[in-house]
Amino acid sequence: MPIVIAEKLSVEEDKCLINISTLDSSYPQFCKNAIKLRCLINRIFNAERKVTAQPREIQTFAISKPTSYSTTKLDLSPFALFAGIPQGYYIEILAINFLYSYKGADYEFPIFPGEILTSASDYQIKAVVQEDIETLKKVGFAFETIGLLYQSKLEAIASDLREGLLRIEKNDPEGSIKFFRKVVEGFKIYIKDKTIHSVNRTDRLSRFFGAAFDLASNFGEHAGTHGWTDEAIFCRDLSVAISRYMVRTLK
Repeated sequence: MPIVIAEKLSVEEDKCLINISTLDSSYPQFCKNAIKLRCLINRIFNAERKVTAQPREIQTFAISKPTSYSTTKLDLSPFALFAGIPQGYYIEILAINFLYSYKGADYEFPIFPGEILTSASDYQIKAVVQEDIETLKKVGFAFETIGLLYQSKLEAIASDLREGLLRIEKNDPEGSIKFFRKVVEGFKIYIKDKTIHSVNRTDRLSRFFGAAFDLASNFGEHAGTHGWTDEAIFCRDLSVAISRYMVRTLK
């Protein structure tokens, strides 16, 4: 699972940065200027360690490492400048996936799959971070699945899951359901000419995916149907569970 990083914001050459050297020590192959991080901006703390805002926004930010000897930092300027976050405030992020482009294609790689870590140089901030860790774990679990799908070369399904998760975080339930439905449909199509464990198991999976797709189709977009937050959460959990099962099965 991801890592929660809560560090003091510094301004260097008009960039708003936080230190992510802890992440660099574990992933030096990814912590480079060409790589980005998908993050949840969770909370903002002032210099007195009091929470001043809880944005709960999913965004992508560029890694900043001018030289191989530089301290690795994350450029939060697109968020911090717009939100007016001053230097010296602490920003808590959930670093979820690395974003990487290769030969014209985009990929995501999960950070610390299967576990969740914390990194905060200030002990008071770290104690507060630990109090919210279970909530962040749920968000990280879902978004981590995108990277796992990319690792299994299921790029189209990964893209649909990503869009669904982003939309549900933006309070667009019907929009998210549309993409969660595409995740289920993608797996139904994927196994059409394959055998998953056995012919019997494959047949049951195919019927299950078909029924799940039909149910999700009743949650909005069509005349006489509606998809609200409860339906979106149900479709999210279903899509993530299906994706993680299939990723383990296809290994």
